[in-house]
Amino acid sequence: MRTPAIKTPLDDTYVYLIKTEEDREAFWHWLSEQDALAFDTETEGLGFHDPLRLLQFGNTTEAWVLDPHDNPDIVETVFTHSAAWDKLVAHNAAFDVIAIGRMLYRDNPSMLIEFVENTVEECYDTQIMSHLVDPRDERDGGVGHGLKPLSDHYLGAGAIDGQTALKNKFRSLGLNMTTGWKQIDLWDEDYVLYAGLDAILTARLEEILVEKVFTELNLGDQFNFDCKVAAICAGMTARGVRVDMEAAKSTLAALTGEEVTARQNAAFYGVENVNSTSQVAEALLVRGVELTEKTETGKWKVDKEILSSLDDPLAKSVMTCKAANKAMKSWVEPILTQGGILGRVHARIAALRARTGRMSISEPALQQLPTDDYRIRDCLIADEGMVIIAADYDQIEVRVMAYLAGEDAIISAIKSGVDVHSSVAESLYGSSFTPQQRSLAKGAVFAKLYGASPKRLAAQTGVDELEAKKVMAALDRNYPRLARWSKNTIEKARFRGGFMSTPSGRRLPVDRGHEYKLVNHLVQGTAADIFKNGMIDVHKEYGHLLLLPVHDEIIMQVPEYQAEEIGAHVCELMGGVLGEVPITAGYKIAGRSWGDAYRPKEALIA
Repeated sequence: MRTPAIKTPLDDTYVYLIKTEEDREAFWHWLSEQDALAFDTETEGLGFHDPLRLLQFGNTTEAWVLDPHDNPDIVETVFTHSAAWDKLVAHNAAFDVIAIGRMLYRDNPSMLIEFVENTVEECYDTQIMSHLVDPRDERDGGVGHGLKPLSDHYLGAGAIDGQTALKNKFRSLGLNMTTGWKQIDLWDEDYVLYAGLDAILTARLEEILVEKVFTELNLGDQFNFDCKVAAICAGMTARGVRVDMEAAKSTLAALTGEEVTARQNAAFYGVENVNSTSQVAEALLVRGVELTEKTETGKWKVDKEILSSLDDPLAKSVMTCKAANKAMKSWVEPILTQGGILGRVHARIAALRARTGRMSISEPALQQLPTDDYRIRDCLIADEGMVIIAADYDQIEVRVMAYLAGEDAIISAIKSGVDVHSSVAESLYGSSFTPQQRSLAKGAVFAKLYGASPKRLAAQTGVDELEAKKVMAALDRNYPRLARWSKNTIEKARFRGGFMSTPSGRRLPVDRGHEYKLVNHLVQGTAADIFKNGMIDVHKEYGHLLLLPVHDEIIMQVPEYQAEEIGAHVCELMGGVLGEVPITAGYKIAGRSWGDAYRPKEALIA
C-alpha cells in the first residue's frame, strides 16, 4: 500500500514517503525517468559524527524522502552509479556527501575519502554557484548563501514555509533548532515536508543559477575550479587529524589553571567579570591608567588592542583570563570531544567562505589558533611513522600587489631574491636602516594593502601618527605605480560600481562608500586562487597526505624518511610565475606534532 503524499505550499508540488514496498517500487520507477537528481540530508546535528536520519531526492516538482538505514540499496545505487544521471545537484554538497559517505564507508576511511572527493567534485553545488554570482553574506548586503534566503530571493516569498512550519513544530514540542533535529519523530509530517522541500528548492534553484553562472556570467571554468577545491577540502575533513589525547588533557588542565589564577588576580584589582568592559575600564582608571579612546556609545575602549598596549598587571590578567577561556572553549574542548570518538578531529573546511574566495575552518576553527601558544597545536599529531610539515607561500599578497600594480621596483627586488620589506626599508631610510625601521616599512606596505590609516599604522608599530603619515607619504613617492594603481582602482570602483573581477574572473562586489577595500579584496582574491591552484597541484601528487589549509600554508603529514624530499617537491608544485613576479614557497618540518613548529627554544630545552 502506498503512503499518502504530502502537499507542499508550492503549487502542484508533492513530497512522497518511502515506507512500504509499494513506495519503493514507485520510487524506482520515478528514479529511472530522471536525468538530473537533487539530493539533501537530515542529520541529528551539524557535527561530523552526527548520523543521518533522512535522505531525500527530488526534482522541481516532487521529492522522495526515505530512511537511508532501511534502504541502503537505494543509497548505494544512486551514489555508486551516479553516471546514470546527467547531474547530481546539492546545496553545500560537502556536508551531505560526508554524511552519506560515513554511512556507506564507516569502517573504511580510505574509501570514505575517495567517495567524498569524487562525489563532491561532480555535484552541481548551488551554494558554490551562489558565491560566484554574489560572494557577499546577508550581513554585507548580499543575498547570502543559505538555501532558504537564496530560495526566497530567486524563487519568491513563500518558498521557506517548510522551515517556518518546522520551527513552529519544534517550539510546540519544547524543542529548539539545535535539539530538534535529533529528537523529533522521524516521520513527523512537518519534518518530512521540510526535508522534501529542501530537495525541490535545490532543484529549482539550480536551474536559475546554472543559467546565471554558465551563460550570463560565463563562469563555468571558475565553477569547475571551485568544485575541485571543495572536493579536496571535503576530503581533508573526512581524513581528519590525529589527536594526542594526553596532550589535549594536559593542555586543558594548564589552561584551566591559568584562567582561574587570572580571574582571581582580576578580582583582587576589583574586576569580578573580566567580560564587563565597564568594570575593566573603571578598575584601570582607579589604578591611574590613562585611557584615551572611547566607543561610539561614549564608553571607554578596553579591547584587546588597548589592553595589550598597557603595562599593567590588571590588563595582563584580563587578557590572560580571556585567552585561556577562549582556547579551552574554542579549540581544546572540541578537539577532546572529537578525539574521544575515533581519535581524530574532523574540522569543517569551507572552500568559499570570505567574499574574496579565501577558505575557512570551523568545528573547531583551526585557522584562528594563536601563534604564540604551541600547546593547542600540540594536541594534533601525525599518524604513526609520519611527521607534520607546513608548506607556506612567500609573501604572497605583497607579490600579488606588486603584480597588479606593475610596481617594477618591488618586482625587481622579488626577482633578485632580496627580502621585500628590507628593500622597501632601504628605499625609505637608506642602506643603514634599523630593524625598527624595517618593521615600520613592512607595516606601511601592509597598511597600503589593507587600506589602513596612518592612525592604525601608528597603533600597530608604536610610532606617533605624524611619523606614520610621513612613512606612508614616502612609500607613495618611492613607489608611484603602487600609489597610482591603488588610486585608480578606487576611482574605477566608484565610477563603475557593481562588481569588479580578479585576473581569474572571480567577481568582487563594490560597496558604496567603501571602495578603498577593493584594493585589498583584489589582492586577497587573486592570492586565494593562487593558493588553491597550488593545492590542486599538490593534491594530484600527495592528496593522501593533506591535512589542513591554513591561510597561505598547506599542512601535511609525510613519511619521516621522506620529509625533506616531499617538502622540497611540494614547494616546487606550489610555485610559479604571476606575470614577471616569481611565486615561491618554503617548507618547515614540524615534527610529530603540529606544535613542534611553534615551540619556543626554552620549551624544547625543558
